[in-house]
Amino acid sequence: MEIVEVSGQEYNTLLSAAHVFNTVGFNTLNADKVDDIKFLVFKDSKVRMGLILGVKGATAKSPFSAPFGGFSMAGSPSLEQLDEAVDALKSWIAGNLLTELVITPPPLLYDPSVLSKVTNVLYRKEFVQKNMDLNYALDLETELPYASLLRKNARKNLNNALANKLALRVCTTPNEQEAAYRVIATNRAAKGYPLRMTWQQMLSTTKIIEADFFLATKDDAAVAAAIVFAVTDDIMQVIYWGDMVEYSHLRPVNFLACQLFEHYRNAGKKVLDIGPSTEDSLPNYGLCDFKESIGCEVSIKPSYIWSV
Repeated sequence: MEIVEVSGQEYNTLLSAAHVFNTVGFNTLNADKVDDIKFLVFKDSKVRMGLILGVKGATAKSPFSAPFGGFSMAGSPSLEQLDEAVDALKSWIAGNLLTELVITPPPLLYDPSVLSKVTNVLYRKEFVQKNMDLNYALDLETELPYASLLRKNARKNLNNALANKLALRVCTTPNEQEAAYRVIATNRAAKGYPLRMTWQQMLSTTKIIEADFFLATKDDAAVAAAIVFAVTDDIMQVIYWGDMVEYSHLRPVNFLACQLFEHYRNAGKKVLDIGPSTEDSLPNYGLCDFKESIGCEVSIKPSYIWSV
């Protein structure tokens, strides 16, 4: 197995990204966050897989500005081919005078078979587990009604929201979309949580990534909002959601969870990824409990590091 470094344009012609955070366009958009971007193609008799790395100093990362990255496969590689690819990658890192490689693949739910093989290979190739985060998602392929997935307290909160006659608005105009972003910014500021994307960065990103914006309203007042990215053809990911603190008693996020579940299930999607509730493996217990209460299933999102 050999590694060929190619241009972003050539990479696009050789491989289909496993998910939107592995696309050339998304990584190029965030190029200012690293010193260089490397587009690597792994091939023997034919192209087997690819990897986009952001290099800063002596460290290479996949991803360098996203929730996850990892390999994009051309077909379904064998375990032996994965072994050979990772051996070649380690040699490439050392040969390019880099000292550290960090890889965070997607949560296992994105491709359980391939990602399980990747996990096995990285373990055997002396990658050290850097983090073990927990990711939460709603299974949209279930035939059960949404309410049956809920814990008792979440069902009560959803009934409260419905009794208060909250409404969902799909934001179709730039002004509505910015209003949704401002609700989330206000929520993050009130709770002391970071908001890593400015509105201008959000606009630039949504030119590359298909995104949906939603407002939950009460008598036309915005009480909560959500921004959702199309991460694959079948998986949608809630990038941000939150409520206006003064309306929290109406349980608008419980309402959003229900409405987004129905919206994307009706659209034929398979998974609504709600994202992690851990930071560097450390859990936010309240957030973990909340996501489980609204019907989420849990999967691991490991991160690995290899040092020369």
